[in-house]
Amino acid sequence: MSFPEKHVFVCENKREADAPIPSCANAGGSEIRQALKQKVQELGLKKQVRINRAGCLGKCGFGPTLVIYPQGIWYGGFTEADIDEIVQKSIVGNEVIERFDLKKNQQQSAQPTQMRSVGY
Repeated sequence: MSFPEKHVFVCENKREADAPIPSCANAGGSEIRQALKQKVQELGLKKQVRINRAGCLGKCGFGPTLVIYPQGIWYGGFTEADIDEIVQKSIVGNEVIERFDLKKNQQQSAQPTQMRSVGY
């Protein structure tokens, strides 16, 4: 029995559309997780990389969000169109894509990408 080398947790937390705090589900979290799973499977990486659904990761204001372990890469503000780049550069290549990097971008700005204060 083999164990995956990497885990990708994609936030699918859902709040009401008019909630004061946004949610990753409303930003396409479920669709993004499905697209990631499909891409990983297409590349034959299913045994090495596990794509998981996550509840709130505490960064929904930057959503959609995901985290890649064991690297601890946190991303937000991407779309389905960015999936190929995320898989190739970050999941396969262990590279951090700066424009999605929540660790860097959250320190530079107190405002989430959706320009809503979320109180984190």
